[in-house]
Amino acid sequence: GRSSEILNKSYTFDTAYMSEIVADDSSDLHGVKAVLEGTLDLPATTLIDRRIVQNVCNMVGTRGVRLSAAAMSAVLLARPELMKSNISVGIDGSMYQFYPNFEQDLYKVSSVFLDPDFVQNRLKLRLAKDGSGVGAAIVAMTVDRDRA
Repeated sequence: GRSSEILNKSYTFDTAYMSEIVADDSSDLHGVKAVLEGTLDLPATTLIDRRIVQNVCNMVGTRGVRLSAAAMSAVLLARPELMKSNISVGIDGSMYQFYPNFEQDLYKVSSVFLDPDFVQNRLKLRLAKDGSGVGAAIVAMTVDRDRA
């Protein structure tokens, strides 16, 4: 296969590229071509190459949705009392924020694990910017409070 110096470096295929590639609905996948040839400096690609890359990005995105839904659902199933009322779940990350249909698909897949009525009517997914930093601060505050 063909590659480039950029693509051969670890962690250079950013989720932003996946979002752009999956969102491309042009007949010649011009956006995919721009990412592969322009951004990642790959040699000339064929339409078949671009379709394959788009399909792989779709598969990776679907996996991300399923893993996210499974993790969130596991936490909620471990705490069933949380599902008796409305609940908001903060989600951080560029996949949730930018990947096409990630949020809608996350609701759909969550309905496989959780009561569909709960998911449709009482579960609210929200973007939580810098969620891991805020979460770490809350944990540190709770630990500090419990020590006192």
